[in-house]
Amino acid sequence: MSDNHKTCTLTAIQIISSDCIEHNFEQVKEQLDTLSFDSDSEHLVLLPENALCFGDRQAYLLKSEALGDGVVQRRLAELARAYSCTLICGSFPIKSEQSDKVYTTCLVYSAQGQLLDHYHKIHLFDADVEDAQGAYRESDTFIPGQQVKVVDCGFAKVGLAICYDLRFPGLFQQLREQGAEIIILPAAFTQVTGEAHWQALLQARAIETQCYMLAANQGGVHFVHQPEHKTRHTYGHSMIVDAWGAVVTQLTTGNGVVQADFSLHDVIQIRKKMPVQQHNRFTSIYK
Repeated sequence: MSDNHKTCTLTAIQIISSDCIEHNFEQVKEQLDTLSFDSDSEHLVLLPENALCFGDRQAYLLKSEALGDGVVQRRLAELARAYSCTLICGSFPIKSEQSDKVYTTCLVYSAQGQLLDHYHKIHLFDADVEDAQGAYRESDTFIPGQQVKVVDCGFAKVGLAICYDLRFPGLFQQLREQGAEIIILPAAFTQVTGEAHWQALLQARAIETQCYMLAANQGGVHFVHQPEHKTRHTYGHSMIVDAWGAVVTQLTTGNGVVQADFSLHDVIQIRKKMPVQQHNRFTSIYK
C-alpha cells in the first residue's frame, strides 16, 4: 500500500464538451485556473470522458492520434506540467490496428508531463435509451480494450475505468485486487441513465472495493454535429465518494469542479476494521 503520510487533493472537472478540440481545451483551462494548488500536497485532476472531443463517428476517427504521439497529447502533457498535477484525460480517441475503428482511451500524465499509463475502455455502450439520441452504439466506432490498469502515482495507486465500465463490478474487484486505493471514473453518462443509476453505482463500487471514487461526468446539453442534428444530454453530478461510500462532494450540472482531500489513512482503517478482501471466499473458491 502507498505511503499513508502523503497528502493528496482530488479534483474532478465537469464541462460540456463539443467536437471542437480548441473550445474544449479552453473550458478545461478555465476550470484549472479556478483551482489553488498547495505546493505541499499532491494533486490529482480528472477530466470527463470525451473531454476534448465529443462528437460523432467521423469526428472520433478524424481527430484520433497514435498513442503517445500527437498535438492533443502534447498539450495535455503541457497542462500537467503547467499546473504541477497528475492529470487524467478521461478519454480521447486513440488509433487502433483497424483503420475504421479506434480505442476510447484514458491518458494519465504525471506532474512532469510524462505519460504514465493509458487504459482502453473495456465495456462499450451499446444500448437503447429513451432520450433524443435513442440508440447508442459505441462498438460501431470503438474497439474494446483488453487490460485492467492500476497506476502507481506515488501518493496512491489509481485504478482506471470509463463510464459504462461502472456497471460491471467484476472489473472493480480486479482493480482492488491489483492494489487500487482510488478509482477514477470519467463519464458521459446520459441524463436518463444518470438520473436512474449514477450515484447508486458509484457508491456501490466504493463500498465494494473500499476505494475512493473520483467521478467526472459531462454536464449538460451538447450540440453534436450529426446528420440528424440531434442533441446529447448528459447528467453531470460529478462527485467524490469516500471508501466508506459517503458522497463527500458533488456538482449538479454545468461547468465546474468538485474537490476533496484524499485520506489514505482512512482507507487503511476502513479495510482493517472490515477486511472484505480477505473475507471474499467467492474469489478464493472460484479462481
